[in-house]
Amino acid sequence: MASNAAFKESSKIQLLHNCILESGWHFPLDKPIIDDFMKHLDHPYKGVREAMGQTMASIFRAKYHESYRDVKALMDDQQKTSSVGTIPYQPSPDLSALVKDVFQRLERWRHERPPGQQSQSSYTAGSKTVLLWLDTSLTSYECTTLLPFFPDLFMSEFLHMMDVKEDPELMTLAYHVFRHLPNIPHPPGQDKEFVKSLIRIGKTAISWHQRLRIQINIQVIYFRRLFLISQEQQQALFTCVSEMLEDAQLEVRLGAATSLSGMIRCSPVRIRDRMVGYLKEKFTRMLNENRLPRKTGFGTPSPDYTRITVIRHAAVLGLGALVQAFPYQSPPPKWLPEVLATLAVKAASDPGMVGKSVKTALSEFKKTRQDTWHVDMKVRFISLFFLTHLLTRLSFM
Repeated sequence: MASNAAFKESSKIQLLHNCILESGWHFPLDKPIIDDFMKHLDHPYKGVREAMGQTMASIFRAKYHESYRDVKALMDDQQKTSSVGTIPYQPSPDLSALVKDVFQRLERWRHERPPGQQSQSSYTAGSKTVLLWLDTSLTSYECTTLLPFFPDLFMSEFLHMMDVKEDPELMTLAYHVFRHLPNIPHPPGQDKEFVKSLIRIGKTAISWHQRLRIQINIQVIYFRRLFLISQEQQQALFTCVSEMLEDAQLEVRLGAATSLSGMIRCSPVRIRDRMVGYLKEKFTRMLNENRLPRKTGFGTPSPDYTRITVIRHAAVLGLGALVQAFPYQSPPPKWLPEVLATLAVKAASDPGMVGKSVKTALSEFKKTRQDTWHVDMKVRFISLFFLTHLLTRLSFM
């Protein structure tokens, strides 16, 4: 009986959806439909939620239109606004109020949901409806209408949805929509708040899962807008990722090393050379200024010992990221042998994860250069001969 009722409801909504598509922006009865959907945002049936999400996206897509009295009025308005005209697809006051109200309800439902609850709740059901609505909107041409809501509303709530381990469907859907955000094109100058939000979450999020996941969008927004964002934003993103190398959680540090390596590899030469010089000096100084104290006893390491270990591990991962950013360049950059020597001399003998990361970085460097090793040895002879000797020695440790 329940499945029949769900099928009937979803079929009715689908018919309504088709009617809206046919009518376009002339459709006058959208307000009572939206009000009804808002009352049943946490509907228990999946088919109904999917139909609601798609219909809501179609309603707001059909409502948008730009109308002018005549061509002269259109041209005058564009000329007065800016040299490139008005920015299209701006959210209406009604849409802005609705989105804010919906996400306030989701936040309230999230706090009301007991941690670890296995059964479906208003929060999980309502979140799926909203995600289906946004997924349909973000894959359509009017996706930029939602840009003002990315930094404050969408980012943090999507990350919370991905933490609901009791509902794999919600986690998967939230991750899918979350990955859309950095791919949406921003008009020039309107990406500042989004970049600030990424950096803020990466530095201050309480959950390490959120700090790890945010790195995905940091990478994408950097690659997508590499030639559009300002130099200050580029520097801020690099600084954020390099500081995340010192995160207390090992998984976040490893993810930050991968992100940093990719960002350097894909940067243009002028940015790459500047950042390599800055980061090489920074990580080398971290190793020199934070020498590992002698460990006393066999008990739990002291807080100071743990702190210095994390800093040294961050420096090793950072230098390793610089090396891994140029895996196949032959001969290697002039500065690279010095980095290898720094890793080998100053941190290869460290116990635990620090020494292991050094050995991994050195062995990966040698492994990716099997075919060009004879050429690289001639050009960078002394340092690479030293590296070969060291790798041979480490293999017997």
